[in-house]
Amino acid sequence: MHDTNTAAFLAMIASAEGTDRRPDPYRVCYAYAHTIADLSDHPAVTGEWKGERLPDAMCAGAGFGPGCVSSAAGRYQLIKSTWLLCKRQLGLTDFGPASQDAAAVYLIRKRGALDDVQAGRVADAVAKCRLEWASLPGAGYGQPERRLTALVDAFERAGGVLA
Repeated sequence: MHDTNTAAFLAMIASAEGTDRRPDPYRVCYAYAHTIADLSDHPAVTGEWKGERLPDAMCAGAGFGPGCVSSAAGRYQLIKSTWLLCKRQLGLTDFGPASQDAAAVYLIRKRGALDDVQAGRVADAVAKCRLEWASLPGAGYGQPERRLTALVDAFERAGGVLA
């Protein structure tokens, strides 16, 4: 189980990614284009879902050419390549809620932000994690980015305590 601030930061990411507004955020695919039926692995790995084509401006913002596809899935909208890294590093055996949570915490730690999260330094943690989640301010992927004030509100609503 995660400490209160880590759980609140995870909820904040789900809020930023828009998955928190769905009945089961762990089964959401990018743009709500598909609901994951099989949580044995990422839906782009199992072949259940091939991804959603992005507008060319978003592709360019992410450093790709026209016609790129997002494989973002789950509560934290993990793309296939990121998921495979997390799966390998953590020895994850499925794409269930506990595995998705563990992957998100791994990415937060990898960005050097876990201490900031646990201490309630949300602005610092968001700045460090912005390259992992396109919805965070300053991500620069050409997708809509949430305001820091909205993220802090989501963190506090989820029970997080600011430094």
